[in-house]
Amino acid sequence: MEVLITSKTQWSNKYCIGALEILTGEYVRLLTSTGGYQPNNSPLQIGDIWDLDYIPDPDRSPHIEDVRVVRRNGFVRNIGNLSQYIIGNCDVWRGDYQSIFDNNLRWTFNGSGYLNSSCNMPTNSVGFWISDQDLELDTINGKLYYVYRRGLLRTDIKLPYKGVGAPIQVIPQGTLIRISLAKWFVPRDINIEERCYAQLSGFY
Repeated sequence: MEVLITSKTQWSNKYCIGALEILTGEYVRLLTSTGGYQPNNSPLQIGDIWDLDYIPDPDRSPHIEDVRVVRRNGFVRNIGNLSQYIIGNCDVWRGDYQSIFDNNLRWTFNGSGYLNSSCNMPTNSVGFWISDQDLELDTINGKLYYVYRRGLLRTDIKLPYKGVGAPIQVIPQGTLIRISLAKWFVPRDINIEERCYAQLSGFY
C-alpha cells in the first residue's frame, strides 16, 4: 500500500509517524512490526510516499489508525506540495478552535482541549485544521505551546507543540495545521478521569 508521510512527533528517542493511504485517504499511524514507535533513524520522512506492507492494529477509539509495518517495499517519490495535496484529498476543519474534532472536545480552565469517556468520539484521533486567526508560540513551564488568543477576560486556547519541525513564532491564519490526540491516560498528581488531550503535531 502506498502511503504519504504527513507527520512525525518525537517520543524519547523514537518517532510516532502519521501517514495517509494514497488509495483510500485513510489515516494510519506507522508502528514497527512489534507495535512500537519507529526508531530515530527511520527513513520515513514527511512529504514522502512509501510502498509499505502492514497489518491493522487499532487501539482504543478514537486511536484507530495504528498499523504494524511488516515490510518496506521502497520509497516511491516526494509529493511536492504537501499542503495542497492534503487540502485536496482530506476533510479539513476550518474556523475557530471549536471546529477541531467537530466540536467534540472539552476545554479545561487553563485552555487545554481533551476528550473523556462521556464525550462523543470523533472518527479519528488526527485531523487537519485551518485556523481563522494566527497562533502564537509561547513557552509555559519549559514546554512549547501554540496559543489561540480569545481576547480580554477569556481563557486562551493552548495546544502543546509536538512536531519535529522547527517552531516559528507565529503560525499565520490560513495555514494548514495537523491536530492529534495523545493516547488515553490518567494523571497521577490530580484526581481526574481518564482523558486524551489535543496537541499540535505539525504545520505546512
